Amino acid sequence: MPALRTLALVILAAFVVSIFILGYQFLQGLDRERRARDAALELNKGVQTMIATGNPQTVEITVPAGYKLKFENQRVTINGFAIPENGYQLPVAAHEFSEGSYRLTITFEPENDLIVVSE
Repeated sequence: MPALRTLALVILAAFVVSIFILGYQFLQGLDRERRARDAALELNKGVQTMIATGNPQTVEITVPAGYKLKFENQRVTINGFAIPENGYQLPVAAHEFSEGSYRLTITFEPENDLIVVSE
């Protein structure tokens, strides 16, 4: 009987550890998603400020692993999350940003009527 009790405790411990590992991975995924949205929101804030003031803006963002930030249909998108809803009034020229930290400069080119986002 002590052997069965020990076996049951080992199985229970393995179950608890596996639940912990799955929960930890889930929380890590949620944290990466939050950081991705924060990067998109920060870049959007910089573009909106540049549009409102006309002054160049500098923004520092970090794109987490597994995410790509880009401009589509005059909106900042990162893996399906897009802002602003209606897009910007002007077209935006920028390349795609994958995992990493970036210091971006947002400027306006009046001759092309274009917002430029560059490193």
